[in-house]
Amino acid sequence: MHLTFANTFIKARKLGSSFWLAACVIISSTFAFVLALPIAIALDISVDPVALSEALPFLVITVGFDKPLQLARAVFTHPAFAPSTPPSTPVTASQVVQEAVARTGPSVIRDYAIEIAVLVLGAVSGVSGLKEFCALAALILAADCIALFTFYIAVLNIMVEVRF
Repeated sequence: MHLTFANTFIKARKLGSSFWLAACVIISSTFAFVLALPIAIALDISVDPVALSEALPFLVITVGFDKPLQLARAVFTHPAFAPSTPPSTPVTASQVVQEAVARTGPSVIRDYAIEIAVLVLGAVSGVSGLKEFCALAALILAADCIALFTFYIAVLNIMVEVRF
């Protein structure tokens, strides 16, 4: 679990961000976790605090932080950031982020959908323990997808605006 966090900071540093990009990725996923817990309780999914504390490292690894960094990579490799070639027409920060989302958004959503589908299969398996873990992980991934395309996109927009 700790290596997942360290890997996030290392990858964010390669994109040119020393702290804030990785911190926002982790904060966004934490919001998804906090949002998924009451939804799980409302859906009558058993969330035992002791089992949750034991499963937390597996939840962190399951959720992962590659998809937000993939989106950030698409934003920061946009041609508007190329120092040698000035753009023929000026672009705004929101245009840069929109183009990056248009390029990588469908593949990110596809990855989320595949992971959620596999976890739903695990949730309907009926195996005690696995059922609850997979259901909670699927809810976290769904909330993480929503947070990625709302909160995290706004953060990327601000970061691009600051760099321009």
